[in-house]
Amino acid sequence: MSRSASYATAAAAPSEARPLIPAQGNGRRLLQRLNALQQEVAEVVEEAVESGSHTNGPRVQALEEAFKTYLQVADAIAVNSGSSALRAACELLRLPPGTEVIVPAYTFIMTAYAVNDAFAFEPQSGALAKGGLIPVFVDIDPQTYTIDLASVREALSERTRAIIAVHMLGQMADMRPLLDLADEHQLFVIEDAAQAHGATYTDPQTNHIYQAGSMGDCGCFSLSDVKNIGSMGNDAGLLTLTTRLGSRLPALTAEARAWRNTGRLGRHRYEHQTWGIRARMDEYSASECLAQLRYLDSWVSRRQQIAARYNTALAGTSFTPPYTAPGRTHAFFNYMVKAPTLEARRLLESRLRAAGIQVADTYSVVPDQPLYRQGSLPCRIVAAERAREVARLLVAIPCYPELGEEEVARIEEVLSRCP
Repeated sequence: MSRSASYATAAAAPSEARPLIPAQGNGRRLLQRLNALQQEVAEVVEEAVESGSHTNGPRVQALEEAFKTYLQVADAIAVNSGSSALRAACELLRLPPGTEVIVPAYTFIMTAYAVNDAFAFEPQSGALAKGGLIPVFVDIDPQTYTIDLASVREALSERTRAIIAVHMLGQMADMRPLLDLADEHQLFVIEDAAQAHGATYTDPQTNHIYQAGSMGDCGCFSLSDVKNIGSMGNDAGLLTLTTRLGSRLPALTAEARAWRNTGRLGRHRYEHQTWGIRARMDEYSASECLAQLRYLDSWVSRRQQIAARYNTALAGTSFTPPYTAPGRTHAFFNYMVKAPTLEARRLLESRLRAAGIQVADTYSVVPDQPLYRQGSLPCRIVAAERAREVARLLVAIPCYPELGEEEVARIEEVLSRCP
């Protein structure tokens, strides 16, 4: 019997009971930090009693300064989620009604939802227009699964004003050609860095190494507990602003801080000088994210070491490990293996489960989601065929710093038996 035939017919029998390997390590991370968390919560409560507030306090400010330094950006504004950061970027850029914003078809749905959710701004009157922005879905690079430059070019229209470059699964998009294209057509570039904390990109023009979230006009981070670093359970996020914004930067910085605080520009609690929503980060989340930021580089390094072991285990098989493009580092928010066929994907998932390894759901193609497919939300679809093929065949493999050696070896053993 051939190797492929044996793979196709061998239903993985449940092995002896072993502790389950979770798909994600956020629960373990918080458990390991339990004592520190309890101390931090006590300190935050004491400070809140004195100040009368548990949001936008000294820990939030410290987190903003730490991220600003780590990313080398002009400013960092803490918000309550990555989704809020994306919406803030769309609104603060004052895009007019009917604006098209290019997004990859393969991403978490909030990349597109944030575009639909954001207010547009009438350029003459300054009036707000709800639902005035339109996501335009383009295809992905077949190797990196990030936004494809040729598909972006195909999508350009007279209504295009911005591109959202999603750093998918932990690897940055190819930013230099995207930025050159944006400069050519006077477009904004927003980085969706929700999955890419600690990933880097070496600019081939200058040889400068950029952190995710620091190359475009704005960067948007999720700091939810499942990310490479995240809060204590409640969502949190961060918006970065860069010097690419030029003379608009000082005003946008003030507007961003007012936007997250229901439009307050001054100290008076009930005076709201501009548009805004309630999108503040609390001191509890800021405290934990600040503590974890100190470990980010070492945690990413551990992810990369585990990924390298998985790559070795998959060598010689028909499964495709994640590809790291030259000049980029991969932060491995997810380690996604591409199966040669849908049948092979299902059998690998079966074997993982039989070995006590939890299999996480993978992303679906956004324009195929009901609200877009049925026309309930406005959008334009340029291309998504490669995205659909990738979405059908990817398998998520646990890859996080909290994995033990026995667990990594158990996963390696399953991967090495792929045909």
